[in-house]
Amino acid sequence: MSANAMTEYDYKARDAAGRMSRGRLRATSKREAAKRLSDGGLFVVRLRPARMAWRLEKRPDRRFPVLLCRRLAVMLSAGVTIGEALRVLSEQETKGAGERILKGLYRAVSDGERLSEAMGRWPQVFTPRITALVDAGERSGSLDILLERLADSLESEYAAREKLLTLMMYPCVLAAAVAMAAGFLMMFVFPVFVSMFQTLSIELPLPTRLLLETYDFLSMYGLWLLLAVVVLVVCAIRMYRKEAFRVRVDRGLIHCPVLGNLILSAERTSLADTFSVLLSSGLVIDQALAIVQGVTENAFLRQGLRRAHSEVQKGYPLSQALRQSEIFSPMHLELLATGEAAGELEAMLAKIASYCRLDMDTRAERIRVLLPPVALLILGSVVGFIIFSTVLPLLDSMTAFM
Repeated sequence: MSANAMTEYDYKARDAAGRMSRGRLRATSKREAAKRLSDGGLFVVRLRPARMAWRLEKRPDRRFPVLLCRRLAVMLSAGVTIGEALRVLSEQETKGAGERILKGLYRAVSDGERLSEAMGRWPQVFTPRITALVDAGERSGSLDILLERLADSLESEYAAREKLLTLMMYPCVLAAAVAMAAGFLMMFVFPVFVSMFQTLSIELPLPTRLLLETYDFLSMYGLWLLLAVVVLVVCAIRMYRKEAFRVRVDRGLIHCPVLGNLILSAERTSLADTFSVLLSSGLVIDQALAIVQGVTENAFLRQGLRRAHSEVQKGYPLSQALRQSEIFSPMHLELLATGEAAGELEAMLAKIASYCRLDMDTRAERIRVLLPPVALLILGSVVGFIIFSTVLPLLDSMTAFM
């Protein structure tokens, strides 16, 4: 932050008559805030940086940063100042968290902060990648161009993320459907036949015996099993917060069959695209690598980027620094080496991003085509096994009677 950046402070103070008052004010430092209160005839009881209040308010749409960057780019290229652009946009946004954020950005910029500094107040909306690119655009004097490229990059990343989430949602819905169907049959249909099976004088077939044992086990230990699953999930979440465990899990995630390659292609697209935009903004490789680490949510890839950052700081070329990680494939590394030799690293990263995006789309389309028949096969197999195991003893008893 710059020296004249404004910060909000919560205060508690008394006036000359001893009356207590609370409020919030903006100042460049805690000392200045205390001086302003003192000049106003107040005796400071407590003064601290303002905390974000809990609000029963929805977060802005995921596309909010994309639309904001796009609108700002258009208005800045038309000659409108950043403060005036934010004022107009804040007046157009009439409800929700978007209005609050835009008005906050406008107040901060009006108080002398740069746009990147103001965006840093909402890290859950504006990622380090966004603030870093906006900062680079402000310093280079080409904020409108950087905002336009950033909007394009964020738009592509948003589309890729939504496609990935949609595809990953399908197996979850399938698992829930199988569990609900199997649970309904086991709880309401199969028990009707249990007493009948016990009166049959024939030996029950193997599928029926397996189903009976499963039913008995769930009847006796179902609640304990559910409790164990809940405990395991809670423990897994707590363990996932530890970096070492998270690295192992995320490494396994990108190596899992089918979805692993799709996830890796999406991560490569985002990383290469962001890297290209950062270099085009005038940042050097060292600075760009430091920022790119905040782009990926995969701890294993982030660890590889940290290692590559350290290697680049020692003087190694980017392609060689990344060779020890699994972030890019050998083909991508050869393209990076070629781009470094020709002085076209930015353009080569853009080509790698385009290739990875095409690869991701191809894999996603294959999965989309294959999932429905596989889902029907799995669901039909589970339901069919339960029905078959239920009906088979009846058929055997009828055959024996005849």
